[in-house]
Amino acid sequence: KYGKPSEHPIVEMTIPSAVDRTLAPEGHHILSLFVQYAPYHLKEGHWDDIKESFAESCLEEIARFAPNVPGSVLHRQILSPVDLERIFGLTGGNIFQGAMPLHQLFNLRPVPGWSDYCTPIKGLYICGSCAHPGGGVMGACGRNCAREML
Repeated sequence: KYGKPSEHPIVEMTIPSAVDRTLAPEGHHILSLFVQYAPYHLKEGHWDDIKESFAESCLEEIARFAPNVPGSVLHRQILSPVDLERIFGLTGGNIFQGAMPLHQLFNLRPVPGWSDYCTPIKGLYICGSCAHPGGGVMGACGRNCAREML
């Protein structure tokens, strides 16, 4: 909204190696931080110039609740909205393939009339994050689409 990342971002932290020990060497873990609401277009500068400092501010937020985490990081990969577009082709760096306002949720996702994973083109189905239930529910869109097709 203001063309700059939040000074106190909302950070979702997961540790997948806590449930699958094969993901990291003995005595280590993989930590993933996910931050929503980071603008694609910056009012000043470019993501390539600020993503390191933004990552630091995210770790500072985590440190408020888990003080040992920042000092435990041995390696990190930072993906800005621009990186998400560049690497994965996610327009505007949006992992949800578009906005998720109330008028595009549930049986209205991605648009009215397409909520059953079918498109007006015969045999063309949709199953990515643009479909119900949207991004963030891993695999659910694909599963639901497959059930419609089968």
